[in-house]
Amino acid sequence: MTRPDPLALWDETSKDVLAVLRELTDDDWDRPALPGWSVQDVLAHLAHLESEAAGMPQPEGGRIDLVAEGNRPMTSDITEAGVVARRGRSAAELLDELETACVRRREVLADLDISDLKAPAPGLVGELGWDLATWLRNRPIDLWVHEQDIRVATGRPVATSSAGAAHVAALMTKVFPVTLRRLPSGTAAVARITGPQGRVLAARVGEDGRAAPFDPSEGGDVTLTMDDATWLRLTGGRIAPEEAQVEVTGDQGTAAIVLGRLNVTP
Repeated sequence: MTRPDPLALWDETSKDVLAVLRELTDDDWDRPALPGWSVQDVLAHLAHLESEAAGMPQPEGGRIDLVAEGNRPMTSDITEAGVVARRGRSAAELLDELETACVRRREVLADLDISDLKAPAPGLVGELGWDLATWLRNRPIDLWVHEQDIRVATGRPVATSSAGAAHVAALMTKVFPVTLRRLPSGTAAVARITGPQGRVLAARVGEDGRAAPFDPSEGGDVTLTMDDATWLRLTGGRIAPEEAQVEVTGDQGTAAIVLGRLNVTP
């Protein structure tokens, strides 16, 4: 399978979330989307990070002082500052900021040299120590995941047929073996995912305590069956295992551990 152009993927995921945002009514903006954040706050968060990527000026208080500590995650204090600084703006103003930021970001990055993905990323994320590979991988994730937050909050179905969904699913496939870490040697789990991002995931713990993919036809101690929306929302920490519709066959204890570890989003 050909890997999508990272800038084109970023652009497509931004267009997808903008399409949903443009559909929202006045009643939708105050709906709770995440703990402490309304739908409008999620929009403010997206406007913040896209405007940072575009090199646009930030509102007063929208930036915190960063201490050089090597490769840092995008912590909640950084993202919260961008949202709080925009609390006085209307949804229409925030949507206009996001629209403008996406256009300017597209223009700014059109000539970005991505021949060396280990090169430092520009702007805020560069100050965090991110390289281009991390930045280009993470922005489509953030956009797709928050599109789904908005969809769920406003009664819309989770969209799993997009390029953004495929990008997130590919990354989550790679980390599935991590859910079996520190389990007894030989422990094996299979996850059967249905839907547009359907696939079969299988991992077994080796003698060294690490888990690696194996042929799922060999069977495992437990099989988990769920649709792709459930799987991706679990990996993003959007639903708890006890809330998820998952069919479990086999060892219930192993199933509980694997489901509890599917959330790999910091």
